Amino acid sequence: MKNYILNRYDKDDSGNLIIKIHTPKIEDLYEDYDKKSSFIKKDLKYKLEEYLFECVDEIGNIPFILQFHFEEKINLDSSNRLQTSINEYFSYLQFLEKKSMKESLKNSVIFFIVGFLLVFISFSLSENENLFYKIISEGFMIGGWVALWEALAIVLINWLPLNKNLKIYKKIANAKIEIFY
Repeated sequence: MKNYILNRYDKDDSGNLIIKIHTPKIEDLYEDYDKKSSFIKKDLKYKLEEYLFECVDEIGNIPFILQFHFEEKINLDSSNRLQTSINEYFSYLQFLEKKSMKESLKNSVIFFIVGFLLVFISFSLSENENLFYKIISEGFMIGGWVALWEALAIVLINWLPLNKNLKIYKKIANAKIEIFY
């Protein structure tokens, strides 16, 4: 199956896969709402970001090159700005992903502490023979286990996709870029 996917891409002489992007002009790569910003500070169009992400995700660890093909001629300065803007934009996405990972880890620690606290309170209340305290104790026990499960779910389930996204953004940010017109 992997070879089928890799055969969808052209290769250069060194065996690098080529991810091709065709557009009439360089401005078509960027969002329209920030027309006054320099290319380095502009956001890439979401469709382009999504396309690059999906391509790099499906090729895995195979080396690749981003090839941009424009109908209009671009100067050397624009070419350098494109390289920088791709690097800056995907570095920014890495920053956001790291921030999200830190927030997830912080939430996991909070849930873990709250879960242990609720389980501890439950065990303390269960010593009492009063029916009211036993019911409260069971509620704390359930709440504690739910909080502990959430702490583990954040780390075991949510962390992996965030880490995967971080690696893909890093690959794109560091990709070699070739420009043709």
